[in-house]
Amino acid sequence: MFVGIAVLFSAGTVLLHACSDQSTGPSDAESIDAAQGPGGRGKFRLTLGGTGSTANGVLTSDRSGLKCTITYAAGQVSAKGSCSKDLNTGTVVLITAAPVPGGTVAWTGCDAEVTDSPLTCQVTMNTNRQITAAFGPPPNSFGLSVQGGSNGSGTVVSSPTGISCTISGGTTGSGCSAHFTTNSSVLLTATAAAGSYIKAWSGAGCDLGATGIGTTSGSCSVTMSQQQLVVVAFETTADAAVKGAWASPIAWPAVAIHASLLPNGKVLTFGRMIRQPVLWDPASPGSFQSLPLPADFFCSGHSLLADGRLLIAGGHSGTDNFGTKTTYLFDATTSSWTRSQDMQNGRWYPTNTTLASGEVLTISGGDTAGKYNLIPEVWQNGTWRALSSASRWVPYYPMTFVAPDGRAFLAGPERSTVYLNTAGTGSWAGGPASNFGLRDYGSAVMYDGGKILLAGGGAPTATAEVIDLNAGGGWRYVGSMAVPRRQLNLTLLADGTVLATGGSNAPGFNSSPTDSRVLDAEQWNPATEQWTSLGRMSHHRLYHSTALLLPDGRVLSVGSGEPPASGHVNDLTAEIYSPPYLFKGDGTLAARPTITDAPTSVSYGQAFTVQTPQASSIVRATWIRLASVTHSNNMNQRMNRLTTSVTGPGTVSVAAPSGPTQAPPGDYMLFLIDANGVPSVAKIVRIS
Repeated sequence: MFVGIAVLFSAGTVLLHACSDQSTGPSDAESIDAAQGPGGRGKFRLTLGGTGSTANGVLTSDRSGLKCTITYAAGQVSAKGSCSKDLNTGTVVLITAAPVPGGTVAWTGCDAEVTDSPLTCQVTMNTNRQITAAFGPPPNSFGLSVQGGSNGSGTVVSSPTGISCTISGGTTGSGCSAHFTTNSSVLLTATAAAGSYIKAWSGAGCDLGATGIGTTSGSCSVTMSQQQLVVVAFETTADAAVKGAWASPIAWPAVAIHASLLPNGKVLTFGRMIRQPVLWDPASPGSFQSLPLPADFFCSGHSLLADGRLLIAGGHSGTDNFGTKTTYLFDATTSSWTRSQDMQNGRWYPTNTTLASGEVLTISGGDTAGKYNLIPEVWQNGTWRALSSASRWVPYYPMTFVAPDGRAFLAGPERSTVYLNTAGTGSWAGGPASNFGLRDYGSAVMYDGGKILLAGGGAPTATAEVIDLNAGGGWRYVGSMAVPRRQLNLTLLADGTVLATGGSNAPGFNSSPTDSRVLDAEQWNPATEQWTSLGRMSHHRLYHSTALLLPDGRVLSVGSGEPPASGHVNDLTAEIYSPPYLFKGDGTLAARPTITDAPTSVSYGQAFTVQTPQASSIVRATWIRLASVTHSNNMNQRMNRLTTSVTGPGTVSVAAPSGPTQAPPGDYMLFLIDANGVPSVAKIVRIS
């Protein structure tokens, strides 16, 4: 079953297909075969039409040679060209609509889950299919909405009149939306209240075209070529100690659909093949190093190896659902790519998991035939091993973790959870069902050894639940988030809490949020199992956004778009969040413990020495694996709480995790935390 489909388009015309997200489907190989017709053979007819159209348009398909021109004249609709074709059973076809500029399209007969992508219809040929696209003319007007970002206050008015919006503490009141004539120009003028200033604008081109950043008044001109959404971030630093603080956005060279923290502390991001990967150093936030792109890594799987290299499996073949077999390694020490052995079949939307053995499990994804890859594979020292006896349908980008017994545990997005034993040719065993149900585009994190938090996703939902794999019990609900979210990111923080950022609170695959509440970050505390609302970012981070913890304890939130949700634009910015633990009660920066010396590598079970002038104030340590995240799925982060003791002036003894099932080999950020809850800047330590 197809959860969503998306396309990259410009000026109303489809240019490139984006990821069509398939998060649910048959529960096993037999039901997939059944969906393809008797014996998986034969053909079915696909027919396109334009009944109900009141404007012209064109329908084309991605790989079946259809091009059907719909003409509306004198109250009559006609269809000419290649409007029908017999296709092999099981073929997945993407049909794209090109209405007149600014025009609309309404579909009938598509797979139901793709109705939120208005220019695209996805069809699986498991019977004869009749697809109708009713084209409409451009509306006379489009809606323009203003939302508040950050935590400050002010007003926004429009010329011509229509919007007279008051924003208080980041929350909008009445008068914040209106309709304006199609293709007209609307000038928005923002004025900050006393004690606030304009930190940022976002949306509708205001990221680059607005004025007044850092002052108390500014403006942005918006062209009403489509539905538009503008976020005006009025800022005040008064409550940083309680809610943390988001820094002003910085420019990013591309939509960061994939992001990984490397052992040298730099961040690698990449997305579509139209732009190169970049390396970013938090110490030089305004500069980027472009990298070559040896293959199309869009929608690949990636995790860090025991030696610190990043392994990237699969990617985009140029056609959605069709994965590639390629495997590449990125070495941060040389900023270079090396090709490894190809996988036995393609993967698009797979998950990588570095195992306790140091091997990498790659599972799920679309294969070279555009079908689900049913056979997991394991990479070790440049060679892939197929788990041939572990054939199973697994949803795209499964949330996979190394369990305390060394098996891989699939925590979602399906309600049915399972264990995979990767020894030999592999075997499956059932796990406890989660409570909520399907959590497509929810997020999950192992917040302590064997303990997993699962939150959001689906319709969407605000619910969250946990499981302790050490105890052998089932899932249980914990406190819910304040805001339902899908396509959110869960990020481990230095103090062992969990941060939720971004996402949409609207139903549908890639929908614009219903309001600005999703701009608030939320923090989950394992001790209370409750959520707290924190500071508000200035940009909506929706589909194709990523977030990760930096070694200095801050969080990088970046990307969103390609394609953007309705009323949004592709987001070429990043925002950096400083959690409350970095501030004193008066909102000024807290003094932090420092690590002056620590080993670069340790062994399992080793008690190792860390030098810090603040040794007497250190009460605990956390150990967080480097992040590697895409599509709400962080394939690499997990954490342990380490035992510490003060062994002398300026010296703290720290006990490393006892074994690789508790902390798979590789690089981790070691944070020392003082009695005030303030973490040090991390030292990156490798365990083996």
